[in-house]
Amino acid sequence: MLYQYTFLFAGYCTVSLLYVTMPRTYKHVLCSQPYAPYSKTKVDEALAALASGRLTQRQLSVQYGIPRSTLKNKLKGKHNKTHGGQTVLGAEEENSFCQYAVAMSTFGLRVDTFDLRCIVKSYLD
Repeated sequence: MLYQYTFLFAGYCTVSLLYVTMPRTYKHVLCSQPYAPYSKTKVDEALAALASGRLTQRQLSVQYGIPRSTLKNKLKGKHNKTHGGQTVLGAEEENSFCQYAVAMSTFGLRVDTFDLRCIVKSYLD
């Protein structure tokens, strides 16, 4: 997402700040195995078919091309986290820290990465 803030200082000086938020994405390393050659919709369809009792786990595994262990883990609720590192802060908290950094920069106070890390650490403690 792209945000643009425009501020008017002393009635004659306009300052525009451009703020870019990058989505959290997993970066695929070359020559590594893919995480899942099947989509989430396929897994959901397979779990729905399993819940209805039409097919067994082994039959679903062959039909949908999903490993049986994956289906078992999804049924038990294991491994539900996303790929990569897990975030400590929620999206709302991250957004409030970004707004704080932008507000401080409008007052002429520079907030670098170390300052922001210290602020977040004190918030978490």
